[in-house]
Amino acid sequence: METAVLTGGTGFLGFGLLSELVTNGVFVYVVVRENSKRLTRLQGISGIEIIELNMDDISKLASYVKNVDVFYHLAWEGERNDYSTQMKNIETTVRAMQVARQIGAEQFIVTGSQAEYGICKEEIDENTSTNPNTAYGACKLACYQILCCLAEQISISLTWVRVFSVYGEGDNPNTLISYLFRCFREEQTPQLTRGNQYWDFLYLNDAANALYLFGEKNKSGLYNLASGYSRSLKEFIIEARNMINPEITLKFSAEKTSAVELRANIKKIRKELEWQPRVNFKDGISKLIQSSL
Repeated sequence: METAVLTGGTGFLGFGLLSELVTNGVFVYVVVRENSKRLTRLQGISGIEIIELNMDDISKLASYVKNVDVFYHLAWEGERNDYSTQMKNIETTVRAMQVARQIGAEQFIVTGSQAEYGICKEEIDENTSTNPNTAYGACKLACYQILCCLAEQISISLTWVRVFSVYGEGDNPNTLISYLFRCFREEQTPQLTRGNQYWDFLYLNDAANALYLFGEKNKSGLYNLASGYSRSLKEFIIEARNMINPEITLKFSAEKTSAVELRANIKKIRKELEWQPRVNFKDGISKLIQSSL
């Protein structure tokens, strides 16, 4: 893989992937929304070309790019139950695949979500039944099914990566890890559930490396992307507290725990990519602490 297109490159996971691609010598055409406030994130990065183009106009990409090896599509908008916007994402993703083929890409890599599985109590592998309970999960799943048909019709390889819980520098401020960091740094007691549900956290750099390898090794199909190491959310929270501010008293709610659990089986990605996470949770939190100093 020498060249790639990347949508969503100013987002959390997208920016992590961009850094990984550039580090590995891949020239990247980064598609960014016109007048994006996050365009400054890309300043000073060598080995990229910025293309300001809204996703509604993604079909015009062929006017800017003539030939690439891989198309990474991470752009996806809207709140989890904003049905109108979530459904619109399906249309723009279909257009993105079509233009990917037009500009010579042999592989179309898209980030799906664990939300496609819905509420699961058992370990989740790629054969687990899908039963999404949000507009986001339902539209991601519908998009995957549509792209499977389209990929066959236009002869392009599809790689659909169901991403579980990724954390790291630049994360969304509304995620649990970001919330805990704020509370612990500001000497506040976070509001918590019982925390008995099992969870899986994957560090950003490991997630980005896996996505890079899908393109580098030209692996197509459906994959789960997670650390593969699950334990109770309560244990993760206590470990983060002990590292960030051990003086904070934690109060776990006596109310019934959340029905949502994340226990991912990643045997497929380990075997086919020869990949495994390099940063455990403790080291990941340590990296976040260092980056925030």
